[in-house]
Amino acid sequence: MKNAPLAILLLTTTLSLSATAFAQTIKTDAQAAKTDFGKKEYELQCSVCHGMDAKGNGLLGAILKVVPPDLTALARKNGGVFPADRISSAIDGRGEIASHGSREMPIWGNRYAMNAAEYFVDVPFPYDREAFVRARVLLLVDYLNRIQQK
Repeated sequence: MKNAPLAILLLTTTLSLSATAFAQTIKTDAQAAKTDFGKKEYELQCSVCHGMDAKGNGLLGAILKVVPPDLTALARKNGGVFPADRISSAIDGRGEIASHGSREMPIWGNRYAMNAAEYFVDVPFPYDREAFVRARVLLLVDYLNRIQQK
C-alpha cells in the first residue's frame, strides 16, 4: 500500500502520455488525408516553368524558346475532354517521336526512374521502377485534370 500513490502517479502519467500520443497520431493522419500529393508534385516539378497557377507564367517561362502552355485550358482546347493519355505521355516524355522535333520540357520519366533507385535504396526487397514512375506521372495528371477551367 505504500507504493499506491506512486502506482497511481505512474498510471496517470502513462495514460496522459498515451492520450497525447494518440491525439497527435489522429492529427497527423487527418493532416495526411488533406495533403494533395498531386499539387505538391506539380509545385515541386512543374511550377517553375508553368507557374503556380499553371497558366504558363512560371519564372523560367520567359527564357524558354516556346512559352509553356496554360495547363488549366487543356480540356477546353480538346473539346471539353481532358486528354489524360496525351498529358501522361508528354510528362513521361520517354516515348518521344523524332518527327515531332526536339523538346524543351524535361523527360520526367527518366528523372522519376532515377529517383526510384534513391527512394528504394534501403528497401530489402525488389521494387517496380516503372510503377514508381507511373504513380508520379499519374499524380500530376490527376492534379491537372482537377484544375481544368470550364
